Amino acid sequence: MRKIFVISCALVVQGLLISQANAAVVPSGTILDKKQEVVRHLKDEPASLDPINAVGLTEAQVQRDLFEGLVIEDERGRPIPGVAQSWRTEDNRVWIFTLRDNAKWSNGEKVTASDFVYSWQRLVDPKNLSPFAWYAALASIENAQKIIDGKLKPTALGVEAIDEKTLKVTLERPVPYFPSLATNFSLYPVPKHTIEKYGSEWIKVGNLVGNGAFILKDRVVNEKIVLTPNPYYWDHHNTVLTKVTFVPINHESQATKRYLAGDIDITESFPKHLYHKLMKDIPDQVYIPGAVRYLLLCI
Repeated sequence: MRKIFVISCALVVQGLLISQANAAVVPSGTILDKKQEVVRHLKDEPASLDPINAVGLTEAQVQRDLFEGLVIEDERGRPIPGVAQSWRTEDNRVWIFTLRDNAKWSNGEKVTASDFVYSWQRLVDPKNLSPFAWYAALASIENAQKIIDGKLKPTALGVEAIDEKTLKVTLERPVPYFPSLATNFSLYPVPKHTIEKYGSEWIKVGNLVGNGAFILKDRVVNEKIVLTPNPYYWDHHNTVLTKVTFVPINHESQATKRYLAGDIDITESFPKHLYHKLMKDIPDQVYIPGAVRYLLLCI
């Protein structure tokens, strides 16, 4: 359920695979290279950097560095604290999330429970036509589907700010794995104050305000997206990388050539016919993640 998008296979410079925008845990005594920068391949140019307008893995890969949800995943896909330092439930239907005291936006303002209320209501609001509005209904958030269908107002969504640090989420049925569902990019918080100020231009360089480990430094469409560390991120002192550059290349063969030439550090995928050759030449750099696949039979 949590792994919606599948990467068949990829090339990764050893030691550079980052599954989430988590701060790195560097073993004591490790000597790091002076240049802590990484260049990553994207299969396409992201359609949008707005979480509610993401359409797939390409957008999610960039957004998870710019934003952070209540819950994130560790390297094994298990839910761990993100903006929420803890959560509790008595019946798996009503969930209480307690936010960190030091969770901040990249402009220094506090991230509050009201930010999540605004963001989730914005996700399901029919006027926003979010391609991922359905996810709120899938997660069984109370009244999500009725709001999407136009039968109720967004304010009827089962999410409430008890106070600045406490978020109450009410589901339509018990969902014991809701924290795992809460890791999805569609449920990231977005800054109401910035969106109201800039409108659709809020995701532009210089305007975008996020709460993730990195901030948007530069963007040239179909060429590059450059991120640098967010000094207000709650775990900033453990952020090792000084720059992340995403390069959109929609041809696997071209991306592989650039990887082998040392131009990029992580490829999103490579031509399947090269699998055996790459496994022979650079086996420690070929990464094949576990995935769940299915077939739909029309009978």
